[in-house]
Amino acid sequence: MSATANIGLQSLDIENFRNIKRASLSFSPSINLITGLNAAGKTSLLEAIYCLGRVRSFRALNANHLVHEGESSYRLVGRIGLTGGRTIPIGMERLQGNYRIHLEGQSVQRLSDLAGRFPVQIMTSDTANILSGGPGYRRQSLDWALFHVEQGYRLLWQRYSRVLRQRNAALRAHAPPAQIMTWDRELTDAADGLDRLRHDYIADLEPYIQNELESLLPGRSLSLRYSSGWPRDVALETALKNNLDKDLAQGYTHCGPHRADMLLLVDSKPVQNSFSRGQQKAMIVAFLMGQVKFQHALNAPRGALLLDDLGSELDEEHQSRILLCLKEIGTQVFVTAINSHTAKLAEWPGMKRFHVEHGVVREVL
Repeated sequence: MSATANIGLQSLDIENFRNIKRASLSFSPSINLITGLNAAGKTSLLEAIYCLGRVRSFRALNANHLVHEGESSYRLVGRIGLTGGRTIPIGMERLQGNYRIHLEGQSVQRLSDLAGRFPVQIMTSDTANILSGGPGYRRQSLDWALFHVEQGYRLLWQRYSRVLRQRNAALRAHAPPAQIMTWDRELTDAADGLDRLRHDYIADLEPYIQNELESLLPGRSLSLRYSSGWPRDVALETALKNNLDKDLAQGYTHCGPHRADMLLLVDSKPVQNSFSRGQQKAMIVAFLMGQVKFQHALNAPRGALLLDDLGSELDEEHQSRILLCLKEIGTQVFVTAINSHTAKLAEWPGMKRFHVEHGVVREVL
């Protein structure tokens, strides 16, 4: 790992976020257990941590809904620890429909500039969308991972997205076919780069996920199947030409990396169709932890893994296996539970406990 790699979130100050009026917290670099009754504010705390890494919520589509009732803004200030002993301050405020974000004392204009500073993965009851939801959920997970492990990926993705918007605008304007096809070469160039990086990443990631799955569900065999977003035996430029009439009729581009998908197969069967919900949740955890371990192997910045309601749909044996895997990973973990007995954490060194009640967060000493 490089000398300036992230080692996790050291502290977080919260003002007027969800039902948390005010909190000032310092965290363990290993595991942080957050307990409390349902609707007490446990998930709101995870959501605040998630916002620091993603600049968006994993629950609310409208960011204004994150503001404490009766207030006009919320404010989050976090400090990311580095292996060399330095800290990176990150501050964000949501005020009158706009973000104000500061990183290391400097104002940040583009939200994408925060990518990679504090990588955050989360598993909630909705994380099953990686398996059962549409391809967009899986592309988002894949893109997020590549943003942190491939320096050039973000620029390629931004370039492709820009050209795709321009081509789609020309389609909706019913521009002449020759004019629309002028975008195809640049679109194809960026697409080929994205596709190659995705293919390579998935091939390298698969054994890491398989290793995690073996700990959680012994004897199961996992494989990842990637679909590029256009027919395998046809070049993208040819596919764009073949679909031009359809694109013009419907006003958008049907072929390209924006239509890609990634399927998880266990014992050669689609996970969402052949296994129980508890098994599916274990497979999702294996997928997320495999990504984290692979990022560590590539010296990517460490962030945090957030687990909301670990005990839901998982028996004690699977909980214990998951926690053992997380302990071995060495990344920072935040886990919520109804009570401290739900999670088997007694052997975890350096653990911190927090209790949330009516939006008030206190450390349990």
